[in-house]
Amino acid sequence: MNLVTTVSPLEDLRAEMLLVTVFEGEKELSGRLAWLDRILGGQIGRLLSTGEVRGQFKEFATLHVTGIGAQRVLLVGLGKRDDLTLNRIRSVVAIAARNCRRIHAKSLAVDSFTTYGITPKESARAIAEGVILGLYKFTKYMSESTAAKYKSKIEELIIADSEGDNIPELKLGFAEGYTVASNANFIRDIVNEPASFMTPEKFAETAIEKTKDLNVRVTVLDEKQILQEGMEAFYAVGRSASCSPPRLVEISYEGKPGAPWIGLVGKGVTFDSGGYNIKPGESMKRMHCDMGGAGAVLGAVKSAAELALPVNCVAVMPMAENMISGNSYKPGDIIGSLEGKTIEIVSTDAEGRLLLADALTWTRRKGVEYMIDIATLTGGVVVALGHHLSGIMGTDPALIKAIEEAGEKCGERVWELPLYKGYAMQLKSDVADLENSGGRGASTITAGMFLKEFTGQTKWAHIDIAGTATIDASIHLYVRNPYVPKEGATAVGVRLLYQFLSDFANNGNKL
Repeated sequence: MNLVTTVSPLEDLRAEMLLVTVFEGEKELSGRLAWLDRILGGQIGRLLSTGEVRGQFKEFATLHVTGIGAQRVLLVGLGKRDDLTLNRIRSVVAIAARNCRRIHAKSLAVDSFTTYGITPKESARAIAEGVILGLYKFTKYMSESTAAKYKSKIEELIIADSEGDNIPELKLGFAEGYTVASNANFIRDIVNEPASFMTPEKFAETAIEKTKDLNVRVTVLDEKQILQEGMEAFYAVGRSASCSPPRLVEISYEGKPGAPWIGLVGKGVTFDSGGYNIKPGESMKRMHCDMGGAGAVLGAVKSAAELALPVNCVAVMPMAENMISGNSYKPGDIIGSLEGKTIEIVSTDAEGRLLLADALTWTRRKGVEYMIDIATLTGGVVVALGHHLSGIMGTDPALIKAIEEAGEKCGERVWELPLYKGYAMQLKSDVADLENSGGRGASTITAGMFLKEFTGQTKWAHIDIAGTATIDASIHLYVRNPYVPKEGATAVGVRLLYQFLSDFANNGNKL
C-alpha cells in the first residue's frame, strides 16, 4: 500500500473514497468539514439536519459527489465527542476500508484526526491498523471464485493534515501500525490453519522462517530434549501425538543491552481434543485455534524486532497436540514438572496449564524481571467476561496496570480477576503437590492459581484470551468490531503485548 501524507484541503484530495466523520448530536459543521460541505452544496449538512445521519458510532452513508477531488464521500459517525478514542478511529477507518473493497475502490483519503487532540503518530497508527485489520480474510482454502470478492485491496491511502509539521510523525505512526497489523494478520493466518497442517513442528518451522532476517535468536527443542530438560508436564500432554510431537520454541530479542528482560509465554496447543476427558463435538469447533497464545507471543516479538524497539524480551512457545492414544496421559496420573512439583491429573482437558507450568519455569530461569503468559485457557473466562474482554490476574499490580493501559490504547482490553489465597485450596491434592484442575467454580481463577505455583518471585501476569481469541458470526453480531473478522482467529494479544513492550520502552524500560 502506498502512503501519501499531505497538507491539503479535504476537497482537493484525489481518491475514489473520502472518509468524513461527524459526531453524534452535532448538526453544525465547522472548520475544514464546513468548507467541504459548502463546496458540496450543503449535502452533508442536510443529512445531519434532517436526522438521516445522526453521527452515531459506526453509522454511515455514501454520497456520490462532483466538484471535488474525491469521487465519493463516506460519512461515518464517531459517536459522542467525549467518547472519542483511538479504537473508534481504528473502527471507522476499518468501515471505510471494507466499503472500498465492496465497490473495488483502490484509493482512500482520510483526515488525520489531529484536530481532535489525537497525536499524529497515534492517529496514523490507528488508521493503518484499521485498514490492514479491517480488510483481513482467510482465503487460503477457498476456490478462486469464492475468494474473488475479498481480493480487492486499497493500493493508495492518503492522510491529510492541516499542519506540515505533523507529516513526519504521521509517517512514523503509519509505519508502526502497518507493521504490527500485518503481523496480527500473519498470526490470524497461522492460527486459522487446520491442525493437520499447523502442527507443532510446522509452527516451529514457520517461526524460524519468518524471523530469519531479524535480530533474534531462535531455539527449538524437540520431544527428546523437552523430556531431557525435565519438562515432564509439557511432555505428558504432547507424548500421545506421536505423528505430531511437541516442540518448545524460544525467540530472544535484545534491543536494549543492559535493560531488564521481559518474558512472554504463549500456550500453543495446535489441537485440543480434551484427551481422555474428551470434549463434546460442538466444543471441538475451532480447537485448532487453541494455539492463539503462542501466536500472540510470536507476533509481538516479531513486531518488536522489525521495529527495533529498545527492549529485551524472550518469547517462549510450548507447542503440542492434546490427543488420545495408548500412550496418552490419563486422569489419575501423577506427573512431575520442571519446577519439581508433582501434579495429579484430574482432567486431561486442563492441559494448557501443564504446558505453561514448565514454560513459565523455563522462562523464569532465564533471569527475566517480568513475565507475562497468554493463553486460551478456560471456558470460565467466557462465562465471566463474554467476548469483549480478556481476563487478567497476577502478582504485580504495576505490571497488571501497565497491561490494562496498553489494552485501552490498542483496543484489546483486559479485566482483572482476583488471586485470593483461598482459591488455592481447590487445587489441593491428597496424593501430589497439587491437582491440575480446581473444578467448575471460579475455574479461571483457579487456573491462574495453578500457574502462580510456577512463577517463583518473578513479577508475573496471566492473560486468559479464551473468549477473545476466536469469533464466529453469532458472536460478531453483538461484539460488532469492524476490524475483527466475522469468523476465525482474531490474533488478540499481538497488538496488546506489542503495545505493552512499546510503552515499557518509552518509559525507560521500567514500569
